[in-house]
Amino acid sequence: MPFLNPGGHNFIGVNTDGWGIVQLAFAIIFTIIVLVLSAVLWRYRDEPVIRMRKVPLAIAATLTLHVYTTLVLLVYPINQYWPCNAEFWIMSIYLPIGIGLFQAQNQLLLRTSRGQQHLLTQDIYRPLPGGKTKRQYYWNAFKLWCQTAREGGYFEGFVAAGIVVQFFVSLVIYVISRKFNGYGIVSHATTEPLCRRGWEWAPSIIWQAVWNYIAGPYLLWKIRMINDIYHWRLQTTIALVLGLPGTPLWLLSVYSDKLSAVNKYWIPAMWFLPALIAWELIMLCGPLVTVHKNRKAAITNSHILAEFRKKKTKGVIPGNGSLTTLVTQSSSGRHSMKSLETCLNANGVDFFKFHEFCANKALNGENVLFLEKTIKFKNEWTRVFAVPDCSLEKAKMHMYRNAVDIYLKLVNEPTAAYPINVEGKIYSTLKSLFGTAATLIATRRPSATRSNSNVATPWDVTVDPLEATGNDHPLRPILGHSISMDKTSSTTELVTEVEADDPDDPLFGIAIPAEFDQMCFDEAMASVKNMLWQQPWQDFMNSRRESTASTS
Repeated sequence: MPFLNPGGHNFIGVNTDGWGIVQLAFAIIFTIIVLVLSAVLWRYRDEPVIRMRKVPLAIAATLTLHVYTTLVLLVYPINQYWPCNAEFWIMSIYLPIGIGLFQAQNQLLLRTSRGQQHLLTQDIYRPLPGGKTKRQYYWNAFKLWCQTAREGGYFEGFVAAGIVVQFFVSLVIYVISRKFNGYGIVSHATTEPLCRRGWEWAPSIIWQAVWNYIAGPYLLWKIRMINDIYHWRLQTTIALVLGLPGTPLWLLSVYSDKLSAVNKYWIPAMWFLPALIAWELIMLCGPLVTVHKNRKAAITNSHILAEFRKKKTKGVIPGNGSLTTLVTQSSSGRHSMKSLETCLNANGVDFFKFHEFCANKALNGENVLFLEKTIKFKNEWTRVFAVPDCSLEKAKMHMYRNAVDIYLKLVNEPTAAYPINVEGKIYSTLKSLFGTAATLIATRRPSATRSNSNVATPWDVTVDPLEATGNDHPLRPILGHSISMDKTSSTTELVTEVEADDPDDPLFGIAIPAEFDQMCFDEAMASVKNMLWQQPWQDFMNSRRESTASTS
């Protein structure tokens, strides 16, 4: 059996030569690889470190492109039994839609980066739909979806509209062209090779050009300044650049006879395969590598936390949740936990630079923001309960509100725009303390008689719910006026007068769990602190060292 059939892809019989078998074998093996990687990625889809990549969208794009890849690999072996009609629909539907979904997935890097920038300047959280009946609930959910789509859904909407337009344009062309059926009104029936030329293929080429030569370069320009530690921008850049040669080479091989000898064994549609294979692997392997590194760090984190709980139970570790007694100096070449804690507690220029580094490069600025708020929470607890003649019940309710505010914006997965990454046991404990209160606030709809409209319900306000600040939801202090969580505030500013109970308050009458105390966030703080110390803090300190060395 010859490796190459002398006739090649000539629409006569089937090609069972060596080259045909190689393509069949590659299609089978690569399909197994893609399915296995997709299954593994789906299993870890809820990992916070890759949740921002929208795993369902990545898998949908990968599988759509893989259908096209597999079918193209079957063209040469099938030969005669690969009709022009089938190739038209594959080129008009699978390829443009797959590329569109791929571009929608790519823009998540830009969207995530912008969201992290918002975290530097404002507190944000996602409201939840509410309603007394199912009809009200679904109606509110629909309104909420419409408003949250404004935050970053324009590109996704453009992709969806392009897919719909592409499908109907392809359907019209297929119906009216005699190349594909006997009841058309334009063009003429022709041979299989000539069927693959003509104006009928223009919409497919136009959409490929839009995705690859307009949307792609535009995205590359927008993300040029992002320098994340996960190499997400690098992966996106490689993928977009690899997609550029496909369309010109396809046009050249279809409409020029200079590549006729090549077309016998490398059909025109195969010029897209190198880029498509790279896209599939990047979309699947990139997040999985990130998960692997994160879980490896999490194992170390779990061991340290176990020791932390053990020593804390015995009273060895102070109640401020410090890990310094456990991790004072790491292995050679790594920066100490003490240096991180000093930065966090100082809350000065270095803290802001580290927060900015995590938001811009590590894309996990929520972790630093969580530590900042919880440190202030613990400090304020001490000041509040030190006020003379302060009602303990009212003071505790005030602190509970502040704690719920932190949980709502930075911990609770349904409401936090970027929830912190903590172990399931810690998350469950915090949910038992604050979950009910957070749901009451996030689903609250104000009464018609309430004069103040700055609440957290997206169906009654004009504020974008994804850009709601701390004043845009009904978390209010129980004490006479707001107690600043700024560490420089004086305890003399605290007042002992208590506001009248407000039935319109979402937390009116709620019972504070007995387990709520000053150390309620200790384990979460220890977990987040150690995760930051494992990689972002090391990268931040190393970058500062390199910057200092380059300027000296």
